[in-house]
Amino acid sequence: VRGLQLLRAQVAALLARRLRRTLRAGKSTLADLLLPVLFVALAMGLFMVRPLATEYPPLRLTPGHYQRAETYFFRKNSSCWRTDPFSHPEFQDSCGCLKCPNRSASAPYLTNHLGHTLLNLSGFNMEEYLLAPSEKPRLGGWSFGVKIPREAGGANANISKPPTLAKVWYNQKGFHSLPSYLNHLNNLILWQHLSPTVDWRQYGITLYSHPYGGALLNEDKILESIRQCGVALCIVLGFSILSASIGSSVVRDRVIGAKRLQHISGLGYRMYWFTNFLYDMLFYLVSVCLCVAVIVAFQLTAFTFRENLAATALLLSLFGYATLPWMYLMSRIFPSSDVAFISYVSLNFIFGLCTMLITIMPRLLAIISKAKNLQNIYDVLKWVFTIFPQFCLGQGLIELCYNQIKYDLTHNFGIDSYVSPFEMNFLGWIFVQLATQGTVLLLLRVLLHWDLLRWPRGHSTLQGIVKSSKDTDVEKEEKRVFEGRTNGDILVLYNLSKHYRRFFQNIIAVQDISLGIPKGECFGLLGVNGAGKSTTFKMLNGEVSPTSGHAIIRTPMGDAVDLTSAGVAGVLIGYCPQQDALDELLTGWEHLYYYCNLRGIPRQCIPEVAGDLIRRLHLEAHADKPVATYSGGTKRKLSTALALVGKPDILLLDEPSSGMDPCSKRYLWQTIMKEVQEGCAAVLTSHSMEECEALCTRLAIMVNGSFKCLGSPQHIKNRFGDGYTVKVWLCKEANQHCTVSDHLKLYFPGIQFKGQHLNLLEYHVPKRWGYLADLFKVIENNKTFWNIKHYSINQTTLEQVFINFASEQQQTLQSTLDPSTDSHHTHHLPI
Repeated sequence: VRGLQLLRAQVAALLARRLRRTLRAGKSTLADLLLPVLFVALAMGLFMVRPLATEYPPLRLTPGHYQRAETYFFRKNSSCWRTDPFSHPEFQDSCGCLKCPNRSASAPYLTNHLGHTLLNLSGFNMEEYLLAPSEKPRLGGWSFGVKIPREAGGANANISKPPTLAKVWYNQKGFHSLPSYLNHLNNLILWQHLSPTVDWRQYGITLYSHPYGGALLNEDKILESIRQCGVALCIVLGFSILSASIGSSVVRDRVIGAKRLQHISGLGYRMYWFTNFLYDMLFYLVSVCLCVAVIVAFQLTAFTFRENLAATALLLSLFGYATLPWMYLMSRIFPSSDVAFISYVSLNFIFGLCTMLITIMPRLLAIISKAKNLQNIYDVLKWVFTIFPQFCLGQGLIELCYNQIKYDLTHNFGIDSYVSPFEMNFLGWIFVQLATQGTVLLLLRVLLHWDLLRWPRGHSTLQGIVKSSKDTDVEKEEKRVFEGRTNGDILVLYNLSKHYRRFFQNIIAVQDISLGIPKGECFGLLGVNGAGKSTTFKMLNGEVSPTSGHAIIRTPMGDAVDLTSAGVAGVLIGYCPQQDALDELLTGWEHLYYYCNLRGIPRQCIPEVAGDLIRRLHLEAHADKPVATYSGGTKRKLSTALALVGKPDILLLDEPSSGMDPCSKRYLWQTIMKEVQEGCAAVLTSHSMEECEALCTRLAIMVNGSFKCLGSPQHIKNRFGDGYTVKVWLCKEANQHCTVSDHLKLYFPGIQFKGQHLNLLEYHVPKRWGYLADLFKVIENNKTFWNIKHYSINQTTLEQVFINFASEQQQTLQSTLDPSTDSHHTHHLPI
């Protein structure tokens, strides 16, 4: 499968793999989905905790609310007293005079049978009299027949004016006196204009006061702002945990090596990041939908009124869109997914908390003090902090709350001050900022690879610091490579080197390796830990880039291309890492199906290919079980099976048989030998000398980052074996170690005693001391005298050669750490 069809198969396979893992991680998945919901519910509950405003019923405003003590007054004319409604037989005089007590300060008055009092204020200044203290407070009243002031009458002469005016008196201590008496005057005017035939009691103007439950004082504003900030922080924390859990999944892939293995198997970097982002956003949106459902259930107007619900949902969605890409960009710096999760949560919450607190303080001070400069500081900080998605989410939620509070206040006065959150001068700029951040960071993650950010490679300036004489076989191979006699080789290394710099110290991991590997060859890399094998493998699989030198591969058309372009050139590489890059929640079948799709194997052929690999590596009993139940050896077999998917041209096997039982090792060896016989080139590292002798046609032993010998296993044993190994088993009751050693030294002065374990004695005889027949003759003639039960004479094994070279590296390290250390010590055989 090639082209667009391959891309579709890879995307579908990766999405299916992520979905299976999500469904199998039941508790973790539920925690990821429901934890933000719990935090949103907590935030909604916190938002509902506020001082309860007292709900007063509407109050009908009439003068009757005040004590009924009606008093009428007149000035200079009392003729109206005899007219209705004040006519009374007691008041029949033509003059309205009344004798008052001496030194009386009150005005003359008369009272009718209804209790109404008529005052004669002809001798008083009416305004001063009404404002003077009285036994009963004067709360309101009317004056009729008020003459228009001359100044007012002269103005606007073209406008017709009534001859007199009505005046309303009110007392500010009676809170409702002004609207009550004014409305009653309006009713009098209304009734006056009604037809005499209608019942005036059926008509009227009713005035109500709707009391406000409580005013937002400065203290209330501070408490409200703190509460809104707490609500925003709860929601930010909940979605910070969700995004951190999602973002740490790619860290897990990198740490276990699954990401590298997928790239080697054909999944491109861009497709990997884009598909993972697509799945992560879909998973994130599921939690957003649940949170929106909780918000709808609480029915808080700050988040559900009009367009607020859509704005809240968009704000939560864009937060994930902007947050996940920067987590992808930072994924390489964390050593484990747990550290990444904790770091992501901490960074999200710290950024959100600090930025919101820094901006909320000048805003509160600006509200309280009305200082213009504080408002300007707030506006600047608000724009600067929009580079943080956490601030955008928190600030957006706070702005929604402020907008709703403003609307609720003004709505009581019939003013609709609601502002759409999608307007650019409100939350529109936050939406644009989040969308821009997410797009830019995602493009950076998809388009850029870490290899592009590394220093360009060149010749190392450190060459020559480590001086070591090269073996003739190593020099021959290097000469063959540089002279270009590698046309039949599928993999060629040119002076491959890798140097690390730590604390002003240059560490040489690999130094000037040149090698050509033809098709049908299994090349073995031997060396102790720290010799440079793993670093060499990392350079071959692209995990690290060489400091100097390069590696090329030969395409089926015979073209030489850089190793990093193997997939583009059509050369398949199979990789079995030292650490199993397996997902513990998936089964063996699912792993094989997934990597078959990455390789482009047709869907109808996948069951056959996967089944063949399972049979060859004897995985039938474990294929349908999760990898978490596998033993170490079974995991190695599955890792090898993944490397063999698609009949690769080059196999990179890093200790493939570690942890396997002897029977499983044999099956593995047969599988590898079959691939090599069919033309596949293999590079193998192992600590098993038996495995190297069984599989490798050539091998090299690395010491301190360089090849110390190179050739077939037998060639290396012949060149560096230097003699024979003699093992002597004495009779159980015999204890003649010194006797046997002394006699052997007489016949073979160069013989070396290697050690003793119970009745087993081991010696090393150099080749220069006679022939093999002489050694047999001496031991056989003295077998009875030395109480020898039986003995064996073998050529020095590959393991012994390896140990000799390994001791060279250990001695170099020991001399570096402690030059005075004595290298002579007693030898003991391993138990």
